[in-house]
Amino acid sequence: MLGHLPRRRLFCNNVSKMIDISAIGFTGKDSGCGYHRVLMPLAYMSDITGHVTNALTPERTHDWDILLYNRISPFDDDWQFVRDQLNCKVVLDLDDWWKLPPNHIQAEMYDEFAVRIIRNIGTADWITCSSHALYDKIIKLSDKVTLVPNALPYGHNQFIEDKEPSADGRVRLFWFGSITHEHDVAILKNPLRRLSFQKNKITMMLGGYNNSDPYSEYLWKRILHNFTGGGMLDYQVLPSQSVKTYMDLYQYADIMLIPLEESEWHGCKSNLKILEAAAKRIPCVVSKVLPYSNDSDAPVLWVEKQSDWFTHLNYLINNEEARKDYGNRLHDWAKAKYDLIEINERIRRPLFGSLCEARTHLEAFCD
Repeated sequence: MLGHLPRRRLFCNNVSKMIDISAIGFTGKDSGCGYHRVLMPLAYMSDITGHVTNALTPERTHDWDILLYNRISPFDDDWQFVRDQLNCKVVLDLDDWWKLPPNHIQAEMYDEFAVRIIRNIGTADWITCSSHALYDKIIKLSDKVTLVPNALPYGHNQFIEDKEPSADGRVRLFWFGSITHEHDVAILKNPLRRLSFQKNKITMMLGGYNNSDPYSEYLWKRILHNFTGGGMLDYQVLPSQSVKTYMDLYQYADIMLIPLEESEWHGCKSNLKILEAAAKRIPCVVSKVLPYSNDSDAPVLWVEKQSDWFTHLNYLINNEEARKDYGNRLHDWAKAKYDLIEINERIRRPLFGSLCEARTHLEAFCD
């Protein structure tokens, strides 16, 4: 069991009323997608009974109103059989397109998952997704889909504003990700090489490092080579953390770099990296491609041509007040637009209520 949330009550005119919606979520313990699209949404949704598990069986779904899962589940091989036993509505969440680009290291392996995901789209009672581009892919297969953007519970859990000051006074340039982003980090090699004259002012902070096997170690060495401008800049490696503590790594960032190759697959992803940086008031330099360019109003420094990396980074490195200003404005923008509690109440909670034909608003109980 990953988590259990008690049923909450609403009070109106001194009379206790229960909104009777319960949701069981399925996700793996180490799944970042499951953390942001299943566990956290249920944890910060008011007036429900919520339960999240990584061991889902038909009998465990009995007496729940909603089953929420991301991409794939233990039931994918025979949904018809399981449907005969389920006593709940099935909500499939998708936050990635099921067709990976050819240069993705998991492209061949993912073909099998793609078949399962497409089948799941056809069997779900409803589908939620995290981006406009992904919505456009899903709507071709099912019209039972709602866009629910990624969001964070700002000021709660690990998304608080704590920061660790630089121990040596250097400006820390931070990137966080996995080996699947090798091609994205390669974008930075030449611009960072140009920053070598700032070598004594900066430290490159590589977050998410995990050399668990020889192939991963090989790819991490390539990533580190590019992230240090071909080995010209000093660096620190920040090992990967669990999904429940990974934001600790963002404490060691003064500027965040968010490079991204332009592709149809990347365009279906979400702006989560910007939202995470906002939680710690970290200024961002970002590739102006989808999905990030959907938020053209975001107070970040946009990279539209390769030379912009050097220009923006050099400016922020030498301007502490600009770093503070961009970080503060980004935090305020993200909290106003992508707060998980607000998005739950405005989109996800009413959707769940309509699926199980329950009343969803306090006003329903107030005359």
